[in-house]
Amino acid sequence: MKDIVLTHIQGKSFRSIAESAGFSAPTAYRAYLKASKDIPVCIDVTRNYCSRFCGILLVDGKYLKVKGYKKKIPVIYGIDYLTHDIVHFVFGPSENYNLLLKFFSSLKLANYPLQAVVSDDNRNIPEACLKVYPTAIWQLCQNHYKHNLRITLNLANDPTYKPFMRQVETLLSGKLSAEDFKGRARKIYDKYKSDTLLEKIMFDIAKRSGDLTAYTKLHHTPRTTNLIESFNSHLQGRLKTIKGFKNFKHAKYWLNVYFFRRRLKKFTDCEKQFKKLNGTSSLELTLSNIENYKTLLRLIK
Repeated sequence: MKDIVLTHIQGKSFRSIAESAGFSAPTAYRAYLKASKDIPVCIDVTRNYCSRFCGILLVDGKYLKVKGYKKKIPVIYGIDYLTHDIVHFVFGPSENYNLLLKFFSSLKLANYPLQAVVSDDNRNIPEACLKVYPTAIWQLCQNHYKHNLRITLNLANDPTYKPFMRQVETLLSGKLSAEDFKGRARKIYDKYKSDTLLEKIMFDIAKRSGDLTAYTKLHHTPRTTNLIESFNSHLQGRLKTIKGFKNFKHAKYWLNVYFFRRRLKKFTDCEKQFKKLNGTSSLELTLSNIENYKTLLRLIK
């Protein structure tokens, strides 16, 4: 049973699993669902076993193809920054405020000590977060902000504003104090204020400087979502081989097993300040009692 679960989350179809095992694809699917029910829900693991979090949460989502739905369905999940632990995920028809409110409310009930959230420019994320965690800060991912500016300036087709964009990229390329950020932004504004479009962009940067430099308020807060983007790449690789899900239940169970397995798997490719994490799993870093690691590992091995 466990072999079917692990084989499927690694990308093998039920048809391939059935051919290897000598039974039908529907039988493989039923066996998979039965075995998946034995895997604890992601948020329950967080609530019942974990407590050693940094409270800096990176939030992002991926869209999944599910049979019976015209549009792809988003899975939204969060990673505790310093431990790289996937603390929770939600899966629903749309990436709306209510789904995100459910996400943060579940984290609160699990006693997750959220201090900061880092995400793209989906306003539902900070609004839902602050509803549940009113003292938290929100860091807008600088890379997402720059990406949106490139689209606004049509740089892919017109190089006119490339010199301006280079200066904005320099402004949004490292951690600056709030005062230094505003000073450098002012110089860019003074240089390009004669252009109505660029003036408007610099007004927006000034208006959102607090969101773009929220990292100054809490040590270790990153200015981008690069970490969770790398997790997304791994997830996307697995989703490509799955090529869609039979139904909502199939997708939700698959995601839960996938994230559970990721929490148990030891890191091998961490770099720079996170190189020290190699050889350990995220759950080993967040479990209240390390003895529970073997207990959880037995559920999937």
